[in-house]
Amino acid sequence: MTEINQNNTNFVPTAAILTFGCKVNQYDSNAMRSTLIHKGYRIVSETQSADVYIVNTCTVTNVADQKARQIIRRVATKNPQAKVLVTGCYAESDRETLEGIDGVSLVFGNREKANLDQYLEKIQPNQLNSGLLQIEPVQHDAIREHANFSLSVADTGDRTRGIIKVQDGCSAFCTYCIIPYVRGRMTSRPISEIVAEAEVLSSSGAKEIVLTGVHLGSYGIDKQNMGDLTGKSNRETVADILEGVHSINGIEQIRLSSIEPMNFPFELVSRMANLPKCMPHFHLPLQAGSDQTLERMRRRYTTDEFIRLVDHIRSVFPEVGLTTDIMVGFPGETNQDFEESLRFVNKIGFSQLHVFRYSPRNGTPAAEFENQIPSHVSSERSKRMIEIGRKTADNFRKKMIGRNTKILVESITANYQGSGFTDNYLRTEINGYSGQINQIIPAVLTGIKGDIMQAEIIDVSYKNNNLDSSISPRLEFLDSNI
Repeated sequence: MTEINQNNTNFVPTAAILTFGCKVNQYDSNAMRSTLIHKGYRIVSETQSADVYIVNTCTVTNVADQKARQIIRRVATKNPQAKVLVTGCYAESDRETLEGIDGVSLVFGNREKANLDQYLEKIQPNQLNSGLLQIEPVQHDAIREHANFSLSVADTGDRTRGIIKVQDGCSAFCTYCIIPYVRGRMTSRPISEIVAEAEVLSSSGAKEIVLTGVHLGSYGIDKQNMGDLTGKSNRETVADILEGVHSINGIEQIRLSSIEPMNFPFELVSRMANLPKCMPHFHLPLQAGSDQTLERMRRRYTTDEFIRLVDHIRSVFPEVGLTTDIMVGFPGETNQDFEESLRFVNKIGFSQLHVFRYSPRNGTPAAEFENQIPSHVSSERSKRMIEIGRKTADNFRKKMIGRNTKILVESITANYQGSGFTDNYLRTEINGYSGQINQIIPAVLTGIKGDIMQAEIIDVSYKNNNLDSSISPRLEFLDSNI
């Protein structure tokens, strides 16, 4: 691998990374950051001038596509001399549109992110942008197994959490979802690699690890055999990963990102209960609270099955934080279907609700369904669902007042309060904290200000640590969900 010879050129190229979407994309961006640093680049913020910009896109909705185009045009217009590289799921689904944007130098898909080091050798960052580069893309089938996990991270950047991608792709093919087409079929990463990467992140200072994937609950299905003569399968699950990461010194907290209700390994909950570093929070994407809508979505579970899962989790973790995604305006969603969803969401009592309107994705079955819902109808439904979500979230926060918890300090507010999340994932400000970030603080929840919990430190020895302000430039994570 040819590195930039700074002694000969006296030129140190700079790069900024902007990321849309999920934690899988965040992981990929941090891995590309590691590649850039290894190639001699200095990472800067998106607000600063850079020689190279990488925009890591999402395409889960039309709005995500629109925001990506806007940010690409903004970066290219403000920095006409820079090389603008576009990657991610939107690059997989509509490369031609992105290549047509003025100022874009290169478009490459998810499966090509591992080739970034090769692309960097060809873009000549110290020369003016001369338009779209003619670099042969990696050839692949539209739907195939993700080839490998050749991307890896060396540290957390300036983040307090270390994100590790444990699987990629999805084989569920929900009728509305484009992800299987842009991420490939589900494939699992070996546990030994995951644990090794967690050890690297721990050595770089990470105290919390977030395990992420496109379809986390199905981890291991692609590698299991049919079982032995007793019918017992040798499938490894997310619980096995948790146990491996749990054994690492320095890692104090472990979280799971979004985990689908289908293929949810029920034994995961009881095994987590025996792992004190595992945080009591689950993000379970419900999508709809109507069985008719779930069937049209091809979600492969019913509302009764979802309730049984929630009851099982709460029987083990009574104060668990349960967050979810809800789609409104799915094709064919009747008023009755929507009212059922409202009642179901209220019944579950989620601690946080992410509501989004259905967005047709070209190439998915739902885009061709009859009875597409008018925009004004889905907009009104979105408002009503958001209001229900606010009420259930507020009710959950009120129940947590007086509870002892621990908070990983991620930032310091303008009035010198520590800010972070409780173990069950409630945004919290710690009054009277002027210490360092990346510290886990024992605290008691004392109240609510707006939608943010307020807390007081239990152990006064944590109050007066020196604030470490030596923060490296941030990766820009845009519109990221749980």
